[in-house]
Amino acid sequence: MNVVIGSLKSIFDDALIAASTDEPVLILGETGTGKEVLARFIHQNSSRRDRIFIPINCAAIPANLLESELFGYKKGAFTGADKDKKGIFEEASGGTVFLDEIGELPIEAQVKILRAIEEKEIIPVGDTKPRQVDVRFIASTNVDLKAKVEKGEFRKDLYYRLSVFVYKLPPLRDRIFDLPEFVKYFIQSAGKSVKVDPSVMELFFCYPWPGNIRELRSVIIYSLAKSNGSDIKIEHLPDYLIHSCKHPEILRGKNAKEKLECFETYLISETLKEHPNPKEAANLLGLSLRTFYRKLKKYKINPNK
Repeated sequence: MNVVIGSLKSIFDDALIAASTDEPVLILGETGTGKEVLARFIHQNSSRRDRIFIPINCAAIPANLLESELFGYKKGAFTGADKDKKGIFEEASGGTVFLDEIGELPIEAQVKILRAIEEKEIIPVGDTKPRQVDVRFIASTNVDLKAKVEKGEFRKDLYYRLSVFVYKLPPLRDRIFDLPEFVKYFIQSAGKSVKVDPSVMELFFCYPWPGNIRELRSVIIYSLAKSNGSDIKIEHLPDYLIHSCKHPEILRGKNAKEKLECFETYLISETLKEHPNPKEAANLLGLSLRTFYRKLKKYKINPNK
């Protein structure tokens, strides 16, 4: 995704400040919210834009191979090490390393990563001589790192070293008004110019999108293939999505004004269920507190229920 939509714009605008430095960045957010997209945006707007960007899924590398993959190894360091091998950090020197799901790293590896950030050096497995590396680190996680720090599962010093710039990407359900723009963008990205039936958008607004933007993109790609060049209708959606919405009837048989009012009632009520604090709910919906309370009164919504 090379565009910035709606409520994401302020985050990406602020990320340009991080891009102008070489300091570490920590990106928080649920799976599928676009953490790697933001990491690449920072890299592409930095002085390292012409150098390599290497994403690493920390949860996907087996613990017994992690250090040799990241830091490399010397010949003879272990069975099968028949020659010296550079690690990812050394290969990425001059560029950016994106440590995705850094919360899954074992404590032993965290110590060495902290050294790479602070001292700009690594020690390959089986070696005793440090090697200099020039790497910009961007990390991400979908877990509560502060909670892991409190439990002793994540090093406090590494957490604060990574937290020079911190960005939290909201889930799609908390920026649902951006959804039409994402739908339009994914259709255009696929090289199509088809329209989306209003009933499809109504269902999209009802669905909670647990997979966030990544799930929406997959749904659009699937629907485009099934519609075979025609406009996207309900029957072109994945079956699980068609049967997912608990309240599609709120939008049926109504004019545009009534649909808007019904949707606002539904969206405000659902937001309050997850975020009972009116100020927080108003902020997530992009409304002033005064406007929020006015709508509560208009739609007869009790925020205490």
